[in-house]
Amino acid sequence: MPGLAPMSAVRTWTGFRAATPDKLPLIGPWPGDKSLFLATGHEGLGITTSLGTARILADQITGAKTQIPVEPYLPSRAAKEPMHA
Repeated sequence: MPGLAPMSAVRTWTGFRAATPDKLPLIGPWPGDKSLFLATGHEGLGITTSLGTARILADQITGAKTQIPVEPYLPSRAAKEPMHA
């Protein structure tokens, strides 16, 4: 790739992004330990969805009624799916 030699790279990225098979993040209590709350699997959208994630977590932790439906994001759905390493 000789064309890369004169280029100036500002930054590079390598590795995996945390994502779930259904492409929805895991937000809420882990089924095996109700004191453990997850907020992961946002893939590349963690920053842009952080306020919604925080609202969901705060409502779940305090027991408040959520304005955002939480069912699609509950980690209990991942406990039923096969895990890949």
